[in-house]
Amino acid sequence: MASAIDPQIHARLRQSFLLGLVRQPLTVPSELAELLPQGREPALPLLTLIAQWQRFAGAPSPVIDPVPDAAQRLHQDARPILPEPARRALKGLVRSVEKTIASTVMPLALRRIHGAGCRPHPFDLPDLAAYIKAEAEGQGLAERAFLALIASDSDEDAAKGLFFERITADNWTTFPKAQRRAFVAGMRRTDAAAGRALIESVWKSEPAPVRGALLDALVVGLGPEDKPFLESLGSDRADSVKQIAAQLLTRIADREEHGTRLAEAARCFKRAGSLLAKIGLGSASTLTFTLPIDGLKWQEAEALRERLFGGLQLSALAAAVGVPPEALIAALPPREHRVLMLLMDAAAAEGDDDLVMHIIGAHLDASDSLHGYALMPLAAKARRPLAPATAERVIASSAWQKAVKDIADATTPAAQKDDGRLVLMAALMPHAMMPAFVASLAPLSPASARAARDFAALVLALPTAAPHMMPGARP
Repeated sequence: MASAIDPQIHARLRQSFLLGLVRQPLTVPSELAELLPQGREPALPLLTLIAQWQRFAGAPSPVIDPVPDAAQRLHQDARPILPEPARRALKGLVRSVEKTIASTVMPLALRRIHGAGCRPHPFDLPDLAAYIKAEAEGQGLAERAFLALIASDSDEDAAKGLFFERITADNWTTFPKAQRRAFVAGMRRTDAAAGRALIESVWKSEPAPVRGALLDALVVGLGPEDKPFLESLGSDRADSVKQIAAQLLTRIADREEHGTRLAEAARCFKRAGSLLAKIGLGSASTLTFTLPIDGLKWQEAEALRERLFGGLQLSALAAAVGVPPEALIAALPPREHRVLMLLMDAAAAEGDDDLVMHIIGAHLDASDSLHGYALMPLAAKARRPLAPATAERVIASSAWQKAVKDIADATTPAAQKDDGRLVLMAALMPHAMMPAFVASLAPLSPASARAARDFAALVLALPTAAPHMMPGARP
């Protein structure tokens, strides 16, 4: 005999009793009207009927949505999850770092984690989502899968890259835009023609934002061989793509005049001091830098810096001046921070991570003061920690001791806060020098050095099989 109560009737009555009959009064189903005693309040008989039905028929099975592919792929990442001590330090860093510098510090922490061959715990990914997005080159399978899970339905790019652990020339079109650009740039460092051919093979099928990102990767290894392809883009359907192509063509033209430009850039460095220095026998410390910007507006001076030093290799410039690269970096005054960044960008574009760190180390060695605003762009460029010998000199320098003392001696709460100098220096420290770095923070209050100590604790708790590498670094 068929039951008069079906799952829909049971669910409706059960909801009424759970919410309360005052909020949701009972409506007697017509199917049950004949089963209820006449002239009595129906609540108790109905409660008895649905309880009996639930006892023998069982509660209806909950509706379970299928597990998304991205969620399954998140747990298929072969990298080990962050060790628990390192995870505690990472969570402490998220809480302690100043919000104004978190967007710079947290991606650096993720680089150290990925460089150690680990991945964040899945439970911590929501707190790190914004920083994972910013660190496109360091995204592993778990990070890409999580971003796909939280992406909006209109974000078609986020769901890409979930089928393969690593990006290769065979599967690169299945990855998000940022990873594709980084992959082409990496290929261009070893084989510029192959990287350009990869772009040309998919050019007509890609939307404008992707075409622009791929075209931007041609900056690496840019040369006259790229000119025909770039000239053919003058009729591209997207103005943004045409603008990037025009900029790259301008760079090629500038590089064809490399000798003239190099000589002009070298003339900005002059020796001063003794007669021996003037004839090339004096100390390199007498080298000075003066950009010929008298009478130029700010925009014109910036354009001159870009024209002279954009894409210029430090080694070539040092050879033209006749001094070691360290002397050039030491000669740059603080106001010429843009020139320093241009030299770093040129080294990074060629994949020379050692030179990037060499420039950062030389700049820190020569600095009279170390502030957060000056360290921020340097740390953001670092793909690996400083060399231990360089880090040891920086920790022992008067500039670092003064940077610590200024915060330790501060009398106002605002001045006692870390402006980034402490935690960003921690981000640059190699594993071997981290205990000495932590010891240098002894004069500071716990509140002032909390973020720097948390970063140090994270690094010390990471596996040390590959402590020098960071995502995007080239071995």
